[in-house]
Amino acid sequence: MAGGGTAPPLKMSDVLLLIGVSLLIGTLFIQAWDIPTKVKAGDDPLEGNSRTFSGDVLEIEVQTENQSNVRIEVFEDGDEVSDVELFSDESNPASFSYESNGGQLTWKVTLEDDVGGEIDVDLERAYFLNYVPYILGALITTAGVLKKNADEDNKEDPIDAIIEDED
Repeated sequence: MAGGGTAPPLKMSDVLLLIGVSLLIGTLFIQAWDIPTKVKAGDDPLEGNSRTFSGDVLEIEVQTENQSNVRIEVFEDGDEVSDVELFSDESNPASFSYESNGGQLTWKVTLEDDVGGEIDVDLERAYFLNYVPYILGALITTAGVLKKNADEDNKEDPIDAIIEDED
């Protein structure tokens, strides 16, 4: 240690608990904390892409600041699969949904030049792949708790020493 002292070694149960809980909380923040993208009037169209499996669903919701038409284009493996124009205003967002056949999915959302708003893009997976980090984190955390309990059960009582005076 920096102060010249010593520290007890880190227990394996504590390491497993730290990794498992970090994986659970980190996955929650990465997957669940979704902030819509703000687009100002005159900005370039919002574009994005993702690798998808068959059955994955792309959901796009656009909330504009005033009445406007919103154009949403979707391409799958380079081929245009959808090109729609929807209406949106302050109280009614434009919603679009597309079920992928699997492959490279690309989308482009275009607002009118004098309109700003918020665009929220979600990709709902058909398979449970989004839940694998949660399962892994729960298993590692459980292993840490079980190891900690096992270490406490095997803990030996300290041996008392008898110190006698030497004459």
